[in-house]
Amino acid sequence: MTLDWKRIHNVFNAVHLRLRLWEVRWEAHMKAAKKFQADIPSRDEQTLTYLMDVLEVRSNADFLTKAVALFRWAVEERKKGCKIFTMSPLGEQRELVMPELERIAPELDLPFRSVGWHVDELENFAELATKKQPQPTEHLIRAMARK
Repeated sequence: MTLDWKRIHNVFNAVHLRLRLWEVRWEAHMKAAKKFQADIPSRDEQTLTYLMDVLEVRSNADFLTKAVALFRWAVEERKKGCKIFTMSPLGEQRELVMPELERIAPELDLPFRSVGWHVDELENFAELATKKQPQPTEHLIRAMARK
C-alpha cells in the first residue's frame, strides 16, 4: 500500500484551514460578546426563572437579548411620541408609564389647565415655599443613591 503524500498534504491543509476559520470566527464572536453579570434578589430570581419558563428561554443570555430587544422597541416608540398600551379582551386599556421611558419622550405641548386658587391656598403655598427645608432622611438618601 502506497501513501499518496500529496493527497494527505491537501487534506491536512483543508483541515488546518477549517480549524483556522473556526478559530477566527470564535475570536470574533468572543470580541463581539459583552459579558454581563448581575446580582439579583431571590424574589427577582424567582420571577426571572418563571419568565424564562413561560417564554421557553433556556439561557440567561437569550433572555437578556430578548429583554433588550423589547426595551429597544419601547424606547423607539417613546422617542416618536407614541404611548404604549395594553388592551384587555374587553377593550379596557392601561398605559405603560415608566420614568425611564418618560424621560426620553419628546417634549409635547401639554394642554393648559387653569387652577382657581383661593387666597387661603395661596398663602399656605407661599408659607410652604418659603419655609426652611428639612434635612433629607436616611430613607430618602438611600432611595436617591439607588437611582
